[in-house]
Amino acid sequence: MMRMIITALVLLGLATPSLAAKVYLKDGGVIDAKSVWRSPGKVHVLINRDTLTEYSPSEIDMTRTFPKRHRAVRRHPHAAIPCKGASVAPTRTSTPQKSSGTGFSLPKLPSLPTKLPEMSPPSLDGKEEGAIRKQKREMQERLNE
Repeated sequence: MMRMIITALVLLGLATPSLAAKVYLKDGGVIDAKSVWRSPGKVHVLINRDTLTEYSPSEIDMTRTFPKRHRAVRRHPHAAIPCKGASVAPTRTSTPQKSSGTGFSLPKLPSLPTKLPEMSPPSLDGKEEGAIRKQKREMQERLNE
């Protein structure tokens, strides 16, 4: 029983620091926050679920708050891997497209129809007009009067 309590306390102690983010200010203060992220010209700090503050980067010790993490370089799974000793020159298979500097382009979207299907006249084929279309037609006639 005692072993389970000690194990639970150790796991709780290990999990707590990973859930919080620390923001180090240049004046020496430290803010414990739920989350911290950067945007151009601002640092956003989510202190709790109700309090979100913004700081300028000149107020925050950026090297301590955002330490450089070593990230593994991931290659695209279908990228060509050159053989040892062979030098491969990069080739372009398609023509370069004009981009806005972000490095990717969006696919062309299909065009929308100019006429909505509900505005088309109903095909009666010897049947009576539906209640909804009848009501729409009556409302349109009232508006045109």
